Amino acid sequence: MAVLSTLSSLPALLRVFLDKYPKSLQDLKKPRSIARVLITFAVLNALRKIINNRYFHPLSHIPSSILSSTYFFTALGVYSGRSHYFLPSTHKRHGKIVRLAPDIVSVADKDAIREILVTADYPKSEIHEGLELYNQHNLFSSRNKDFHKNRRRLVAPAFGLQYLRSLEPIMHDCIQVLIKKIDEILEDPRTVQKGAKVLPPGHINICSFMNRLSLDIIGETAFGESFQMVKEDNHPIPKQMARSLKRSMQQTFNPWMRWLLPLDYSFIQFSVDRVKVRRDAGEAGRRADLLQFLIDAQANERANGDGETGDDYADMISGKLTDQAVQTEALVFLIAGSETSSTAMTNTLMYLVNNPKTLHRLREEIDQVTTSNPPEALPTYDQVRNLPYLAACINESMRLRPVAATGLPREVTEDKVMGGYLIPKGTIVLAQIPQLHWSEEYFPRPKEYIPERWLAEGESPFPPVQDFTFYPFSAGTRNCVGKNFAMMEMKMILATVVKRYEIEAVPRQRTDYVQFITTALATESYVIKMKRRQQQRA
Repeated sequence: MAVLSTLSSLPALLRVFLDKYPKSLQDLKKPRSIARVLITFAVLNALRKIINNRYFHPLSHIPSSILSSTYFFTALGVYSGRSHYFLPSTHKRHGKIVRLAPDIVSVADKDAIREILVTADYPKSEIHEGLELYNQHNLFSSRNKDFHKNRRRLVAPAFGLQYLRSLEPIMHDCIQVLIKKIDEILEDPRTVQKGAKVLPPGHINICSFMNRLSLDIIGETAFGESFQMVKEDNHPIPKQMARSLKRSMQQTFNPWMRWLLPLDYSFIQFSVDRVKVRRDAGEAGRRADLLQFLIDAQANERANGDGETGDDYADMISGKLTDQAVQTEALVFLIAGSETSSTAMTNTLMYLVNNPKTLHRLREEIDQVTTSNPPEALPTYDQVRNLPYLAACINESMRLRPVAATGLPREVTEDKVMGGYLIPKGTIVLAQIPQLHWSEEYFPRPKEYIPERWLAEGESPFPPVQDFTFYPFSAGTRNCVGKNFAMMEMKMILATVVKRYEIEAVPRQRTDYVQFITTALATESYVIKMKRRQQQRA
């Protein structure tokens, strides 16, 4: 240990360096000698950091592998988007509290996670700072509690039931476009699905269509215009946005990427332009969408004498709806409201086609509540909002494949004991949601897709799901403000697909997934067989 302690200091490493390469230092004019000097110093300094992090860091008492002594492997996992594949085995080997990197601890203990997200309600970590737009706080990225409280108070009514009902016609219009497109493909086997390889007749890349439909819906509900992704799949903004957000996440632990692959945030101009067009149109341009809600909320704030003060920083921290704030939050709706719900819908359909009995039971439930509908009518939100088995199917897919596949990062604001270990102030803790969702301690037969576990007592084969073991939309004050919107969208779309089409599994497909901002299938593809149900024809 004395040797390790000696090596952990920079002067000691310099002495080793000087003893080993005196000639290199005496002859600095030789390029080869200079390179030898620099490489040796870099290696020794890296070794010093690894030894210090492993044995002398304030978190060195927490179980870990030697890989946690450096950020290299964390950076590699974030770059690949596959960190979540290593976490289960890490926790299985080292326990519920595991150190992943020098200042990052993964927490899979139920009580500790509840404390992190709910009781102590720790702020988001510095990881989120890379997701700020215009250098402005927003509901998703902000770590400031006062800002988040004030901004959420202004925005939350947009996701209340009354306002969401006004968005139902918009969602129906977008779903009708999807139906028309899928029917077109099914009726004409020669139709090539844009952006996909040539598929056999009756085969539909449902992952692609769920992604594109979600983008069209969020485009309509946030900005009042569809991206026409279901029809054309060629609008530049969604693809540019996805690419930039992926890179921003990768750069969190790979700063070298900022030099080689700088971020392109030009998609922000889309939001700026949409806000300007809406303001210039005045009353004639009013729409029942989220952008209009923000513009009206800003106008009310100003009319009540509670608008901007002119101090940009103070206005931002206090959550004032400045012009930049309106542009930013509208864009955040687009970012947060597309891939999350589309991935959840794709996962649910994937599980349904591979569990025909579950699919049959869900279809019976949907048919029963829509039996009096005209042949081509879509299920309404009121018809599907409280369907227990539909909700169970969605919950079970979000349990097996949670949006936060690598956990929810929070920063400890005080020295805290969790699971018997002291966690120093400033440590990033990952509330390891997937490990709860997959735990036999809380979910019998955890790896199986069993929606019945979510039904009322007497209908479920298992005891009721315990509180604070399921976090599909996070928890505490930082839970997802758009969760009601997401559930509305998922229920209406899934009910439509299940009622209107016979769907079957296509074997031998990849189902591995990645996470950058949210999770997504690695191949961006999942193909199912589809055909119109005969009783649905007019």
